[in-house]
Amino acid sequence: MDFKRKPPPFNEMGKPHPPLDLERMFEEERIDLQSILDSRKLTKEINKTLAPYTGEFGDAQKKHLLKRTMVGYASRHLKDLEGLTMDEAVDLIMTPHEIGEPINNYYHQFSAEEYKETYGNNDVAPGEPFISKPCIRVEGKQDELSGNERKAAIESWLHSSIYNQTTTICWKLFLFLHNLTPVVETGPYKYRYAYIRLIFEGSYRNYRDFIFDLTVDPSMLEYLNLRMSRKETPDENYAREVQELFTVGKRPFSKYTEGDVAAAARILVGWGQDDGRLLFGEGWKPQPVFDPWNHDTSDKQFSEFYGNKFIQGREGEEGAEELHEFLDMLFETDEVSIYLARRLFQFFVYPILTNYVEENIILPLANDLKNNDYNLAKTLKKLLKSEYFFSEELYDSLFKSPYDFTMGLYKEFNILNGDYTYWVDGKGPVYSQFSEDIDRFDEKIFDLNFKTFGMFRSFGWNIQQQGMRILNPPSVSGWKAYYQEPVYDFFWLNSVTIKAKKAISEGLSKWGVYVENGYNMRFSLSDFISSFEKPDDLNSFLEELTDRFLAGPIPDQAIERIRKSALGDELDESYWTEAVNQYISNSSKNNYITLKNRLEQFLFQIFELNEIHVH
Repeated sequence: MDFKRKPPPFNEMGKPHPPLDLERMFEEERIDLQSILDSRKLTKEINKTLAPYTGEFGDAQKKHLLKRTMVGYASRHLKDLEGLTMDEAVDLIMTPHEIGEPINNYYHQFSAEEYKETYGNNDVAPGEPFISKPCIRVEGKQDELSGNERKAAIESWLHSSIYNQTTTICWKLFLFLHNLTPVVETGPYKYRYAYIRLIFEGSYRNYRDFIFDLTVDPSMLEYLNLRMSRKETPDENYAREVQELFTVGKRPFSKYTEGDVAAAARILVGWGQDDGRLLFGEGWKPQPVFDPWNHDTSDKQFSEFYGNKFIQGREGEEGAEELHEFLDMLFETDEVSIYLARRLFQFFVYPILTNYVEENIILPLANDLKNNDYNLAKTLKKLLKSEYFFSEELYDSLFKSPYDFTMGLYKEFNILNGDYTYWVDGKGPVYSQFSEDIDRFDEKIFDLNFKTFGMFRSFGWNIQQQGMRILNPPSVSGWKAYYQEPVYDFFWLNSVTIKAKKAISEGLSKWGVYVENGYNMRFSLSDFISSFEKPDDLNSFLEELTDRFLAGPIPDQAIERIRKSALGDELDESYWTEAVNQYISNSSKNNYITLKNRLEQFLFQIFELNEIHVH
């Protein structure tokens, strides 16, 4: 991928490109499946429980905790845990946070005058939120609600929020629930924000109440056809998925029947959204509505799996009560808590479920979930404090998702606060931090909103090249890496996605992240070097550098190879020391380029190692 060129985040129809078919790509790689199964035997060696962890809580344990709870581990998160006990660290990580709102950060791309001319409505001011502003439709103008600039603003806001996250699990829980209850982004941009907010807040709520709101969420109504369901021909899509994927789970864990799906579809028909209030009024909160005229008022009989539950059909507004009774029926089963406990364990701990794990981890977690009124965060907190979670066998045992891989690099390089490089007429770059080059740069590019919009709009493209894009999952089941046995997270790695990861890591090291045509944001060399304890001591520097980016210590041979890549056979360690000290004392362009080139060689070698892919 050429990082100096604009990545195409959308196709010619203005929609995200289809996700990569990771399953097909895995099959084409002809990977030895047995070797994968053999590598997955480590959990059979763990015989610990959910009893509170009482062992050492040093950097190794803290990094394991952070890698499983942050979206993209970076050393700044580790600093936040300095001096904290395990209980204090988990309590900090589990603290809820506010989500905020996207703002008009697209004003350099689409001016207020252009907005008015295109949609016939006044835009919000630069830097101001737009979600709650009423929209209008003007004859002869484009539909304001479908504008790509605000959809792109929401996507850049979402990624930048995760990039700027404090040391909190909120966004990891967001990814967990988005994968568990996914939609493919459709419809107006207010739908997109409403779904994001629903998912973000869902993990700290009663999961039953969350499922009710998910059922009537405008994006879900659109995605699984419930909006178009009619009492004469009830649509069964959502009725099936709410059971199979969102609550009681798939067979053999659950034994619901096709009759149960049909009965649920008849209960669900009639629900929709007051789009007039949501889209054209003030605010962002969805307004669910129930249409008694489009509701099947007959009685609904469920199978033995649900205790032969009988839900009496109701007429008029009372028909809305059938949905609540249906959800109560789902959550009266043991399968809901067991299914959710399994999914939490597989996402945050390890994908393989042995008989020991089922008896000693899943069932107690399921019971805890019921006791906590189906609050996912409270139950997960117990798991994260357990002796099982801190088993050393689990450290660095998962392949990073594309999001974790890429966001971890962005964070570690502190890329948003970096320096610009600019390719002048396709020739060599000039650098924004040098006075002799600054006149080559347009003043607008230093605006934080400009940088955020450009950098995180391209972020979505970067992770899509690795097989993952938020709000664009491959199916209603989410990403196969989180649920499909026996491959699981091995799906993230193949010849195509590894090439994409290499392009991203080398691009970040060499020329930076695309912001706008010709302009790339590269990490600040001065900030990066000064963040190390002993940057001029090569051995100390390499030890800390590998510790930041890689999973655990690497062999001495690898360290020697990294050293030689930058220094060669004829140069000794003093060459690095001299280059660092000369740059620190005089950050001229020549000294910058000398140190930059050497550091790039170190980074290129580090990013070639297998340890970069696991956490």
